[in-house]
Amino acid sequence: MRRPNFVIFVTDQQRAEHLGCYGDPTVRTPNLDGLAADGVCFERFHVATPICQPNRACLVTGQQPSVNGVRQNGIPLDLDSVTFADVLRDAGYNTGYIGKAHFQNVTDIPAPERRQGGQGETLPDELGHSLRRQRTGDAYRWEVRRRWADRPDLELPTPYYGFDHVRLCIGHGDQVEGHYTAWLRERHADPDALRGPANALPDERVTAPQCWRTALPEADYPTRYVAEQACDFLGEQDGETPFVLVVSFPDPHHPFTPPGRYWSMYDPDDVVLPPNADESVDGIPGLPASALTAYRWGEVEPESHWPLTLSERQIREIIALNYGSISMIDDAVGEVMGRLEALGLNEDTVVAFTSDHGDYMGDHGTVLKLGLHFQSVVRVPLIWRDPRTVESRGSRSSRLGSAIDLAPTLLQRAGLRIPVGMQGRDLFGEAPAAPVLIEDAGIEVFRDGDAGSGISTLVTDGWRLSLFEGEAGGELYDLAEDPHETRNLWTDPGCQAQKALLLECLARRMAELRDKRLSASARA
Repeated sequence: MRRPNFVIFVTDQQRAEHLGCYGDPTVRTPNLDGLAADGVCFERFHVATPICQPNRACLVTGQQPSVNGVRQNGIPLDLDSVTFADVLRDAGYNTGYIGKAHFQNVTDIPAPERRQGGQGETLPDELGHSLRRQRTGDAYRWEVRRRWADRPDLELPTPYYGFDHVRLCIGHGDQVEGHYTAWLRERHADPDALRGPANALPDERVTAPQCWRTALPEADYPTRYVAEQACDFLGEQDGETPFVLVVSFPDPHHPFTPPGRYWSMYDPDDVVLPPNADESVDGIPGLPASALTAYRWGEVEPESHWPLTLSERQIREIIALNYGSISMIDDAVGEVMGRLEALGLNEDTVVAFTSDHGDYMGDHGTVLKLGLHFQSVVRVPLIWRDPRTVESRGSRSSRLGSAIDLAPTLLQRAGLRIPVGMQGRDLFGEAPAAPVLIEDAGIEVFRDGDAGSGISTLVTDGWRLSLFEGEAGGELYDLAEDPHETRNLWTDPGCQAQKALLLECLARRMAELRDKRLSASARA
C-alpha cells in the first residue's frame, strides 16, 4: 500500500483558543475550521517546553529537551539528531521545510557568562565544558538572521535535519530574513525602507508596545512567501513519490505587524477577553518571588520577549492584531489546501496543524510568554485530518498529548518503526496516554547560563502541578474546577493528598523520560 503524504502546518506562539474551531467567537478561520470539520481536534495537546527553539526540537525529534539537549533558546539541535524527516527520507519520501525552522540559533550573540565556575585559573576553551564537542562553528550558523541579511545568496547544505528542500524564514513580523530575503529584494529595490517601526504607516489608534502598521504590502509579507513556496513544492511532486512538507509561519508571534487589510480586520472593542484578564499574577497566593521575575523584566523592557502587563485597551489592541495575523495564516492554509486539491493529492495526504507554544493573550492581564505555565502558554492546537479515517471527521479528542508525540504519530501512520530513543507515543496508538511532562530552564538562564531557575510541570487529565527549582513553594490547580488557573491550591489543606499523588506521578514520569539511548557498542 502506498505510504501517505504529510503536510504539517506550524504557527509560532499561538494560543489554542484563537481559532474558530477551538471556540473563539471573533477570529475568522474558515479554512482551519474546515480542516477540523474533516479531522480531529485535540483539546489537550501540550508543549514539552513553552518556548520556541526547544519545543521545535521536541516536535521533530520526539524527545524531551533534557534528552535532545535543546533545553532553552540559544542551544542548537545537534546535527547528529534523528528527526522524523530523516526516517521518512530514508523510506523514500521527498522532504520539504518552508518557513521558520529555529533548529539553530538565530543570533550570534555569545551565551551569558557563567557565574558558578568556582575559583582558580581560567580553563582552556576545550576544557571549559564537560563535553568537548560543543554545537558551535559554521555548521551551526545557518539560521543566524544577520548572515542572510548580509548575504541573501547563501547556499544552505542539505539535507538539513532530514529536509532536502528548505526555504527559511528567520525572524518575526515584518522583520524576517533567510531565503525570504532574496525573494523580497527581487520585488523591492530597498525593502528595508518598508519594514520596521521607523518606516511604519501612521495609526495613532494603536498604542500597545511591539505593534506597528507595516508598510510592507500583503503580497510581499512572509506569510505570503511561505504559502507561495509551499505551493511550488507541491507542484514539483510527481504524484508517485510520497512527500512530507512542513509549512511553518513566523506569525502570529510578536511584534504584531499584520499587513494591509489584516491590520484593521478586527476591532479591539469586539475582542472577548479571557475570564481571568483582571486577575493579576500578583494576586495568586503561594507563588515564590522567583516565579514573577519574568513579569518584572517585562515592566522594565516592554520591547523585549518577557511577558507584558498592559491596560485592558492595549491587550484588546494586541489580540485584535493577533487575530489579523491568524486570519492571514488561515488564508494561506486555504491556498495550500487548494493546491493539494488541484493537483489531485488531497485524498492521499494527512494534514496536521499545530503551534510551537502559546501566548498569554490577556490571561492575568498579560501578553506574550515566559514566566508561569498557564494553559494559555503550554496548551496548543492540534488538528489532524486523515483521509483514511472518515469515521473520525469532526470529532474532538480529550486524549492528553505532548509535542514529543508528533514524530512517533507521523512515523506510525507511515507504517514505519519509531527509532530507539524517541520518547513520545502514537496519538492514535493502543498505548494509553501519559501525563505530560513540561521542562523549562526558566527565565534567569537568559542572563546566567548556570541559573537555578528551572520549572518542572506535570499536566494530567484534571490537574496542573509545577515545581520551582530552589523554592519551597509551587503551583497546584484543579483544571476541572478552575480552568483559568486563579486558585493555587499548593497549601490548601484539603488538597495535600492529591498533591502527594501528583508529586509521585511527576517523579515517575521524569524517570520514564530519562535518556535511555545506548550506543551500538553498548548494545553489542
